[in-house]
Amino acid sequence: MKNIYKILLVVISLSVFSACQKLAQLPHYANGSAPTLTTSTNTVAPSAADSLKNVLTLNWSNPKYATDSSNQKFIIELDSSGRNFAHEVTIQVNGPLTYSFTGAQLNNILANFGFKAGQSFNVDIRVTSSYANNNEQYKSNVITVAMNPYLVPITLTPSSTNPLVLQVTNGNNTAVSFSWSASMYGNNSINYALQIDTAGDNFANPQVKQYGTVLNADLIVNDLNTACINAGAIGGSTKNIEFRIVSYLDNTYTNPLVYSNVVTIGVTTYTPVPPNLYIVGDATAGGWSNPVPTPAQQFYKVDAYSFSIIANLTAGKSYLFLPLNGDWGHKYGGATDGVGAAGTLLKDGDVPGSNTPAPSSSGLYDIVVNFQTNKYTVTPVTVPANLYIVGDATAGGWANPVPTPSQQFTQLSPGVFGIITNLNAGASYLFLPVNGDWSHKYGGATDGVSAPGTLLADGAVPGSNTPAPSPTGEYEIMVNFATGTYSVSPYNGIPLPTSIGLNTGLWIIGDATPGGWNNNSNPAPAGIGNQQFTQVSNAEFKITIQLTSGKSYLFIPEDVGSWANKYGGATDGTEQGGGTILFDNSVPGSNTPAPGSTGTYTIDVNFISGKYTVQ
Repeated sequence: MKNIYKILLVVISLSVFSACQKLAQLPHYANGSAPTLTTSTNTVAPSAADSLKNVLTLNWSNPKYATDSSNQKFIIELDSSGRNFAHEVTIQVNGPLTYSFTGAQLNNILANFGFKAGQSFNVDIRVTSSYANNNEQYKSNVITVAMNPYLVPITLTPSSTNPLVLQVTNGNNTAVSFSWSASMYGNNSINYALQIDTAGDNFANPQVKQYGTVLNADLIVNDLNTACINAGAIGGSTKNIEFRIVSYLDNTYTNPLVYSNVVTIGVTTYTPVPPNLYIVGDATAGGWSNPVPTPAQQFYKVDAYSFSIIANLTAGKSYLFLPLNGDWGHKYGGATDGVGAAGTLLKDGDVPGSNTPAPSSSGLYDIVVNFQTNKYTVTPVTVPANLYIVGDATAGGWANPVPTPSQQFTQLSPGVFGIITNLNAGASYLFLPVNGDWSHKYGGATDGVSAPGTLLADGAVPGSNTPAPSPTGEYEIMVNFATGTYSVSPYNGIPLPTSIGLNTGLWIIGDATPGGWNNNSNPAPAGIGNQQFTQVSNAEFKITIQLTSGKSYLFIPEDVGSWANKYGGATDGTEQGGGTILFDNSVPGSNTPAPGSTGTYTIDVNFISGKYTVQ
């Protein structure tokens, strides 16, 4: 028992000794300190040549965190001065106490701030330090640096600088290609436009082609030709043309940024081909009235770039060519009569004030205007005054003379004739300039339906004659001595009066006429029996009659008291070119108005041209 007490005493004594022994002091880590920021310069104005160079270096002191430098993090903050870093750009650096900006890097930051190139702006810079886990952050002092952003230049490169000769026949081919380097400015979407101008004009009023964000473009011949002429080059001339690319901040193309180098190319242009062409002037039958009468003074298109017309020209007078009937906005002409040698085709202000002179002898001439060669020729011609159709493809067969006026063509202008007639498939026909005479003839080797046939004369006409189309039916045949062609088309237009009813022809009726609205076959004044048109050809009718102003009238194809069919128009027909012939329900309910003055008028109704004229 006594031993047990001794053992307990020893244990208790050891425990008391251990509890009273002093332990060693724990380690203490001091806080870091805010870094001090310095910069290599207080003014930065880099150029494009400095894009890959270091232009600004920042240094900062060690914040003395109790850790390895690899566990220290630094955030560089940049913002426009005065915004207290509310719209800052940040860059993270782990470990190093320095950072350098290249010219391109700094320029992009400035551009994204919205700074305009070429101007100086103050930028505030500071550094925030911390542990890698963002603990214990300290902000440095703020340094202000004046910075000047720059623009990236553009280099324009053409596919070739060799002289270009533009031709209308190659209008859709590529004339020249361009490529250009990008001119980036921050994250902005940069759009590009090509400017085109004549050399020496310094792009004062350039032609512009917009290309969006792409860096290349092809110019086709037609587009380049138009741009050159609009820039001041005369069609058919050779001119040095300048090109440059302009960059813009947005797709409105209103804020130009950079202009590229200028590329100069010699370009020979052609006069653009208008869709139509007309002749006007006191040398012509229509005089200087504009619009001119059509189709008599409208050219026929021979091919993609030339026009032809046969017209009577009066010596000592002059004329012009118009691309738009009724409009004086544009004109073509020349300084010579074009008879012995082709004249140079001029446009607008380059046309002489005296206009294009007519030949020295009055007569019939074939005028050919060629927009590819920029020339016009004037050649005396002889064409038939009349034209008739004969052959077993026609109702009259091969009997000569042929029945008239049913197989007589309607003359639309000198050298241009038309007829609407039935043709029998498997048969053939010819054109005769003199009815009842076999001395001369015209024809062709094809049926002229799918493509115009070449007009042949006399011995050149095939012995099998001109073949009729298939199937049998009513066709419109057009013979054009100006173009030397004939065409045959199925006729689906207004029916001829001679194809309607029994007692057929064309009569005029209405309160504007002496016979009034009394529709029967009795002689005037009881009816309209003496108000019948004279049929002068297959599709043309004429009458001279008294018309009362303020009244109206119609044309009817039957003199048997029938109102089943009628013709008329919406105008009085005295206007240049006449009114358009309407049929049945297309005729206005108010009928065709009489002219503004009561008097005697000659009314010409032409179903080939689809017009009626009142003179």
